[in-house]
Amino acid sequence: MKGSHRTLEEAGELAFIRRIRDLTPKEGGAVIRSVGDDCLVTEAPGGGRMLFTIDTFVDGVHFTLEHFTWREVGERCMEASVSDIAAMSGLPLHSLVSLCMPRAMLLDDAVSLFRGLAETAESHGCPVAGGETTSTPGPATVTVTVIGRVEPERALLRSGAKPGDAVYVTGYLGDAMAGLLAFRKGEPGYGRLKRSFIRPEAQVALSRALTERFRITAMIDLSDGLASDLGHICEESGVGAEVEDRELPLSPEFRGFMERECGDPAEYAITAGEDYGLLFTSSDTGFLEYRELLGRPVTRIGTITGDTGVMVRVRADGRREPISVKGYEHFRS
Repeated sequence: MKGSHRTLEEAGELAFIRRIRDLTPKEGGAVIRSVGDDCLVTEAPGGGRMLFTIDTFVDGVHFTLEHFTWREVGERCMEASVSDIAAMSGLPLHSLVSLCMPRAMLLDDAVSLFRGLAETAESHGCPVAGGETTSTPGPATVTVTVIGRVEPERALLRSGAKPGDAVYVTGYLGDAMAGLLAFRKGEPGYGRLKRSFIRPEAQVALSRALTERFRITAMIDLSDGLASDLGHICEESGVGAEVEDRELPLSPEFRGFMERECGDPAEYAITAGEDYGLLFTSSDTGFLEYRELLGRPVTRIGTITGDTGVMVRVRADGRREPISVKGYEHFRS
């Protein structure tokens, strides 16, 4: 079908972003980075860089009250938004929230939602400084804006990866979506996996430690899944990547759950999202001395290649196959 007649479901989020990119401000002057990264990056008064990110979360799409309390919804929304600042090695400074709430929503629930947002923001040093509330016929919608700051030499983009760089992830892969699957199947136990989904943690301190100690070339947070997020780095950097199954960091709880579900742990880990760890690239040999940093695993899982846009999975038996199944993409997933 011709582009103008495709629906958003047929085209997908990335096609939409490519179409509107020319309508956004061009980079130059005060604008360091606009569309195509985790945050808008601009010059800061007095030096440095300012970071701006905005996220919207919809009841029934990004969260469900079958699994969350309203306070947990607020906590999760703020953590996910602050994670964009962490992905660029920034420090969060301020936040704003916009709440669209049904008239029938209980006042206590609305206060609990805001409490989750406000207390989580405070814990990251970016207190909620304002926002907006409005009524909606439904569903409830939470929009979070976070403003941060970063030193010019530490501001990380998705576009800096080079062939030969190693690909790293922090934390474990697949835990959060396995937790969601356990919820949906009504599985008892698996508390750590379920907590991974309910309450992810933005890795601000870890991101800052990485850029303080090592030379990082590109970084993104793992929200949409390894396949999608590594794809974003490859697209913005004009490179390809190889990922090795046997190097993927999989928790014992995740492996046990996948054995019970008779699934392929590696494939699930590659496509599953919502972990909110960090995915980054580097040629720094200093990583050879580290298996963890600030108590979080740091694992080399592959290599950046010169095959533009081509991502390959190397199975444990050595077979190579393209990564064709992507993670979460808005409008399609």
